[in-house]
Amino acid sequence: MRISVIVPTLDEAERIGALIDALRRQGFDEIVVADGGSRDATVERATNAGAQVILSSRGRGQQLGAGARVASGEALFFVHADCLPPSGARNSIEARLAEVGVSAGCFRLAFDEAHPLLRLYAFMSRINHGLFTYGDQGLFLLRSTYLRIGGYRDMPLFEDVDILQRLRRAGRIVKLNQPMLTSARRLMRDGVAQRELMSAGLVALYHLGVSPERLEQWYRPEKPSRE
Repeated sequence: MRISVIVPTLDEAERIGALIDALRRQGFDEIVVADGGSRDATVERATNAGAQVILSSRGRGQQLGAGARVASGEALFFVHADCLPPSGARNSIEARLAEVGVSAGCFRLAFDEAHPLLRLYAFMSRINHGLFTYGDQGLFLLRSTYLRIGGYRDMPLFEDVDILQRLRRAGRIVKLNQPMLTSARRLMRDGVAQRELMSAGLVALYHLGVSPERLEQWYRPEKPSRE
């Protein structure tokens, strides 16, 4: 099975090379970096590391969709630029997608910083439920499934919640016990408790029907660069 990896980027020059090297060592067949207008050396370093780089409008949903459109694999693996997949991820993805009834899958989380709340959050990420499953856990699925459900939508927030809701209606989502190593830089910068409370509140409002556009106004009232 040919597996394409799609990575959305925005000013990730310090991290993108390590991610691409890790993906290449595991034997992923194609790496597509969808850049949303980086002002640093992200594009140059991704190209030099061997990825196919495309330029996209800014916004994670748009970038993921743009990357998927040019990817050629039978399966798609969506990875955030500040994450690193576990050892053996490629083989695990191929094996789980071969199971009957599986529509998609992802990994649990681990963080690169030690903090009690981060340990709790990482533990909760093992639970295979929509409240504990997000895009930074590395979504994988067959291209045919991706196309059937309509792919990523152009949303300013919660494009991962939206696609996972549609995937759960399409079949079973599996969660692997291997950890996707994730950067805690923004959580540590903003305060772990404060950021998680804000995120939980926004997710709750989204499920209550508040539009992503309105939520973005509250989350990013001055519309700074997308993180």
